[in-house]
Amino acid sequence: MYDIREKAARDHQWLINGARKEGRLEGRLEGREEGRLYGTIRTYQSFLGIAESSEEDLQKKSLDELRDLASQLQITLRGRMA
Repeated sequence: MYDIREKAARDHQWLINGARKEGRLEGRLEGREEGRLYGTIRTYQSFLGIAESSEEDLQKKSLDELRDLASQLQITLRGRMA
């Protein structure tokens, strides 16, 4: 019985550690994408001659909102260049 409980406790801890490691990796990847999007959005805004969003404003947006904003700015920029 003792061995079975010890194995169950080790298995449980192994699952928790794996989930933490996966969560950290996902967070780092998401952070990189956010940073890249911040730069892209500000660059597009600069090219378009509009006020650049502050980091605080960009941080309030979800990753999907940032992607949408970058896409909209890119479309606008392409329209002006055509």
